[in-house]
Amino acid sequence: MSDPIIYPSQLPPPLQDDYGLNTTDPKLSTTLVTGRLRERRRYTNVPTLVNVRWNMDGEQASFFETWFSTVLVEGTFWFEAPLKTPLGFEPYLCKIRGMYSGPKLVQVDRWEFTAILELRNRPLIPGGWVNFPDLWFGKSIIDLAINREWPEA
Repeated sequence: MSDPIIYPSQLPPPLQDDYGLNTTDPKLSTTLVTGRLRERRRYTNVPTLVNVRWNMDGEQASFFETWFSTVLVEGTFWFEAPLKTPLGFEPYLCKIRGMYSGPKLVQVDRWEFTAILELRNRPLIPGGWVNFPDLWFGKSIIDLAINREWPEA
């Protein structure tokens, strides 16, 4: 597998305003004669969609549009970008779903784009941690204890 396309570091991260994650429902539901629902897992890996909005200056906006058109081949290729999820800032493999909206002039030389990013993998904690909730919720203390320079005895 070739190296992923990387979101250019010269472009800004998405704004917090209107930023949100929506996971596609992985279940299949059937309504029974009694009115109850029978639900079962249909997929094990479903996309998470992220609503994003970027605010860019003129140079960034013109670069972004050309990058989308030529490097991402009109958004058909996946790329790696650092995104904020409940796990923190992590690099995620994503692509722009459909076509972005914009550029929209919002200040003298500030342009806004909005888009929906599709994450290839759902942002979940690594396997196995769910079996040890005390360790997961105490990981910041464990990290401090392991990385702190302890005085000599």
